[in-house]
Amino acid sequence: MAAVNGPTNGTRNSRTKHINPSGTLPIVIAGGGCVGLFLALLLANSTIPNNIIVIELHTPDINSTRAMAHQPPTYPILSRIPGLLPELIEAGSLSSGLCFRTSIANGSTVIAEKRFHNEGEGMKGKGQLLLPQGRFQEILMRRLAAVSGTSEVRIGSSVTGFTQHGDSVSVNISNPDQVIEASYLIGADGAHSLIRKTLGIPFEGETLDAQLVALDLRFPFSKHGFHDANFIIDPVNYGLIGRISPAAPADTELALWRVSYGAPLGMSEAKVRENVHEKLKAMLPNAGKVVNDATEYEIVRIAPYKAQQFLASTLYKNRVCLIGDAAHLTNPYAGLGLASGIADAASLAEVLHQILTGNAKDEEKLLNAWSGARRQKYFDVVDKPSRMAYKRVQSDISTDDKLKELLSRDPIVAALKRGMPVMPPSLETKGSDLEGW
Repeated sequence: MAAVNGPTNGTRNSRTKHINPSGTLPIVIAGGGCVGLFLALLLANSTIPNNIIVIELHTPDINSTRAMAHQPPTYPILSRIPGLLPELIEAGSLSSGLCFRTSIANGSTVIAEKRFHNEGEGMKGKGQLLLPQGRFQEILMRRLAAVSGTSEVRIGSSVTGFTQHGDSVSVNISNPDQVIEASYLIGADGAHSLIRKTLGIPFEGETLDAQLVALDLRFPFSKHGFHDANFIIDPVNYGLIGRISPAAPADTELALWRVSYGAPLGMSEAKVRENVHEKLKAMLPNAGKVVNDATEYEIVRIAPYKAQQFLASTLYKNRVCLIGDAAHLTNPYAGLGLASGIADAASLAEVLHQILTGNAKDEEKLLNAWSGARRQKYFDVVDKPSRMAYKRVQSDISTDDKLKELLSRDPIVAALKRGMPVMPPSLETKGSDLEGW
């Protein structure tokens, strides 16, 4: 994608002096993933006087499926941009249902389920939004480009360093080499965040006891009675099977699905790839075969990665803030990774708007309070549920007694089985509740 052309106030390089005719410095966002772009869009649509500059090294890949689902608690947040949520739904689809089920070896029996009613007005009671990351980024980029005169996305550039001052931060940019004098720098640059590392902020937590494999493939799961989201509970062949793309028309290409499963932590990527077909035999109906014993699935992507639970010791230091994966990591089994990043962006946009419009009582107290609130939200709403979800799918429910034991100790599965699913707590942080507002 081409860069979104826009204002350049606050920029200087070897050939130009510091350009800042308006006296208002821009906000620089390092990282043009979904979280960074959503923050940029919120700020660009606000009444702050500052321009927004997003720095992103890589051209977004429209075919990327890394993050594939958006949780209902994000719907009110996404709705802060008029028309955005309907556009996202139009580009993707809503999940028709989810379930917990036993592994193929134990009969692939549904033990608890929820069907969603996606018709009618409003979003109450509707399913997850199934929209791959690449399409989400594309829509955010297009909307950001349409906000006239306030934003710029620089593709092919990266933040290489920065120096903080009392009321600004000098941000070093590559390609071309230059320095942007910014009001704030926002680190939305992912798990290996240069911004976080440069600040010396500890990233506290742990790598879990297995790596996960995200496998995208085409297979007729719906024909075998699978829901749009299926949590497979088994000590060995646990995982998540979820639809990515909308159901394909009859007699055309099969829908794309995600099969996520565990592999030993020390297993090499080459070995993971070598073992894929054996794993699919254990996880797919009829071992992935059709009547004539031919392989019925088509593998599109294999991506092993570490399952991690990490949180930065602070999300704010002077003129720099962290959001998304730069601030925290979680395993995917509760679906809270991207969702919590979107909530970070929304709350930070509120806080920055209050500060940059001159309405904050105490800027430093407000940003410190925001950091503390987002960290507490991670502990309460992200870390604990995602750890429980990761352990839940590894439970042994091979007998009736073991299933009863799971239902007695796991309120999520038990409530779903009773037809009374537990509503997830809010991911949001309300800026006006924070000290310094």
